[in-house]
Amino acid sequence: MTLFIFNLCLAFLFAASAFAKPEVYIQNGNFEEKPDPRFLKKTRIIGKYSLPKWEINGFVEYINGGPQPGGMYFPVTHGEHAVRLGNEASISQTIKVIPGHWYALILGASRTCAQDEVLRISVPPHKGDVPLQTLYSLNGDVIAWGFKAASNFT
Repeated sequence: MTLFIFNLCLAFLFAASAFAKPEVYIQNGNFEEKPDPRFLKKTRIIGKYSLPKWEINGFVEYINGGPQPGGMYFPVTHGEHAVRLGNEASISQTIKVIPGHWYALILGASRTCAQDEVLRISVPPHKGDVPLQTLYSLNGDVIAWGFKAASNFT
């Protein structure tokens, strides 16, 4: 059962250091680079590497924002596309970072049901759960997650 919409529109990493490039953007962070239609079964993405620049696990859908059949509305605040994660589903991307530097991951998320849900953010070796609230607006939640890079890749 799909319980919330996950939207990484405008997601990026920010290196807080005078010696590093100031920004390292997540590739295809706003999901505007679409999956090949061969790897879509209606809205479900089929194949671990079928979402460009991402690795997916579990039930992941590629959706268009806005009104949906049946009267639902999927809010996508930055861009036109998002991914919708089913129970225990995940998307991930490996980013090259500089050890010892501080970064912030900024993302947008929303959900469309009244059940309590959390979004697990993992930057190895750290992880945390962010509670998501049901929102009836076009803005969704903006979430920031700070971390200090422990190795070259995160």
